[in-house]
Amino acid sequence: MRKSDRERKWEEIDIRNFLQESANDQQIPQSLLPQHMEERLKQKNTGQEKDKDKLLITEKAEFRKRRKRNKYFGWWCGTFAAAACMALVLFAAGHNLNWKSGMEDGCIDMTQGEEEAADGMAASDTEKTTYKKLYENFDKIWSEQEKLDLGQKEYAKADGGTNGAETAGQAEEGAERADLAAEDSSAETETSAENSSEDYGKTNQQEQSVEEADIIKNDGRYLYQVIFQKSKESYTVRIADTKDGLTEITRIGDFAEIQDIYVSDDMLIVLEPGWAESSKELKREQTEYLYEDNKENGFIQIIENQIEKVFHTDSAVDLDMTDEISGYAFCRIRIYDIADRRNPQECHTFTVKGNYMDSRISDGYLYFFASCDASRPERPENFKTYVPVIDGEPMAEEKITLPEDTSAASYLVMASVDLERPDSFADTKALVTSADKFYVSQSSIYVAESQYLSYGKKGKNTDSTRIYRYSYKDGRMNKEAEGSVKGTLRDDMAMNEYQNYLRMVTTVEGNNGEEVIDDISGEVIGYDTADFYTANSLYVLDQNLQVTGRIEDLAEGERIYSARFMGDKGYFVTFRETDPLFSADLSDPQKPKILGELKISGFSEYLHFYSKDLLLGLGMEADESTGETNGMKISMFNISNPSDVREQSKLNLPEYDYSEALYNYKAVLIDPKKNLFGFSAEGYGEDYERVYLLFTYENGEFQQILNIDCSDDKRWGSAMLRGTYIRDRFFLTSQNGRIEEYSLTDKSRTRELEP
Repeated sequence: MRKSDRERKWEEIDIRNFLQESANDQQIPQSLLPQHMEERLKQKNTGQEKDKDKLLITEKAEFRKRRKRNKYFGWWCGTFAAAACMALVLFAAGHNLNWKSGMEDGCIDMTQGEEEAADGMAASDTEKTTYKKLYENFDKIWSEQEKLDLGQKEYAKADGGTNGAETAGQAEEGAERADLAAEDSSAETETSAENSSEDYGKTNQQEQSVEEADIIKNDGRYLYQVIFQKSKESYTVRIADTKDGLTEITRIGDFAEIQDIYVSDDMLIVLEPGWAESSKELKREQTEYLYEDNKENGFIQIIENQIEKVFHTDSAVDLDMTDEISGYAFCRIRIYDIADRRNPQECHTFTVKGNYMDSRISDGYLYFFASCDASRPERPENFKTYVPVIDGEPMAEEKITLPEDTSAASYLVMASVDLERPDSFADTKALVTSADKFYVSQSSIYVAESQYLSYGKKGKNTDSTRIYRYSYKDGRMNKEAEGSVKGTLRDDMAMNEYQNYLRMVTTVEGNNGEEVIDDISGEVIGYDTADFYTANSLYVLDQNLQVTGRIEDLAEGERIYSARFMGDKGYFVTFRETDPLFSADLSDPQKPKILGELKISGFSEYLHFYSKDLLLGLGMEADESTGETNGMKISMFNISNPSDVREQSKLNLPEYDYSEALYNYKAVLIDPKKNLFGFSAEGYGEDYERVYLLFTYENGEFQQILNIDCSDDKRWGSAMLRGTYIRDRFFLTSQNGRIEEYSLTDKSRTRELEP
């Protein structure tokens, strides 16, 4: 069922007819007749439009109201009137509607329930999960967190408030670390461009046939670019035509933010994150208005109860009206028809409550991943507060997996869209987890949840990673298996599937906890941790996520920095003071083995197969005795003999200290078939320097073919840079809207497009 169909499921005339038949013999106060209440509500809303400061707390709220007023105003009026009438009939008759049953069922209409029952879900997804069990599971976690928060407040009070400030600072620092971790990812397998006959740049991605989103796209003629419009303080997607010049032909949308985009044939997909302020106060104000003149007629509580239930059940209510907390994140998936590039048409918009995490396109379907927090509701039946919300509806129970012994109060929400028929979700699933790493092969979605080292346990403890595997085909996703290994993943690239086996490299942290006993009472008052250690492991898992082979306790005292898999071989880098590049034979899933270990200075943050015999490394040079970094470097490793890997050539870049490419593989332009790779780099010497560097690799040496100075913020802005190419032309783009074109033949700048 389409969202628009669900929004029409309660037509006002049908409700009024039903209520009229149920209440013919009832005496209803004139002030509560539907037509009177609707008229008063319209008058109230008119007055409120003149008093925006009262209605709209923030500028964002004003923006949302402006865009949605036409869509929802009529519905608001009808719904409030209908809600009041329902309250009257229930008060008078008491047997016509069963609200409790509807609430317990998640308020999903019959048609939608029939659709979801036909989805072919795995039995493991449907056996145990109910809204009641979800609430009971989260209630324990919420209670523990509330105790912890209360304890911190009391301690801060006793400490004169200073500890509270430190706690806030630590929380801010933790959020910053989480943001950096979210950015820290790397590619796994050959890029699609390597096996493509099309002579233009494509987004660097993990799997050859699984497309990933980015802030620019290139189809061989048109460039699609996410830009920030400084004059409007908003984002848009610009389409530039490169044929016979460089010309802007249109801009699509006016967004508060754009995360990423796709271009798939004649479809443009815009992934738009957002933040919704709670409208609880506005809702309460509207509710009070409906019965302000009826405070002595006995209908007050019933009207309030029924309006509350309408707000928490009907899908036509905008997301802004459903949450009990102060605000929440949401994502929109906007689909545009761009067959006529000069006149794009919006086809459909999907809404998912939660933070955008990642996405893929495979075999004509978009697969979308978001993280949704479960917040404590005022009442257990307020499902939209702690159950994922898809297009305004709480997700059905059978769509949700609640793992045993989970300690997460959040979900991974997964949704798919058929790009040939983008009018409804093909499938939706949710998993209770705090997972933040994904790997999508050609047939499976792997979800990884880090479970960090505990310092409050007796005995030997290590951190671990919990893994879930979902199969996917034709948009349908089914949970197939779950498992666990020791250690945590550096990033998404540390996972790879080959011949139905998952290979993983992890860094393992461990300690030995000893009880601290009170000398007088003999009670355990805490734990003392000793024997702290760090090592690394390689695991091979089957389709049931059972470990079939392992190599543990590698490179003690070091950590995984990058990894890459190709066929039955794997390569990974650890680092402390030097850069051991390990090569591994994975041809026997039961008996993986290390083939070689190359020790060189520095480390590689990103690895990319440049040919079957060459492996490109991008990272940092470092002092071999101290481990202190001293600028970037590029290495080319000869892997023709995996047992004897050699650093064939190296180029030090001491003037540059940072590159987005070190942490985001999509920032790397790389096409080994074209013999071209590039990235932006920044230096923090006496003068700040930002450049875009473009290289080839010829005769065993790196050749720099372009060095474009992008230090001028007035010209380039401070936003992210991306490079791409079409045949013999190279294009450098900035999110401020600038595009510069260069000839790959004579290296001259030929054209530019201003912001």
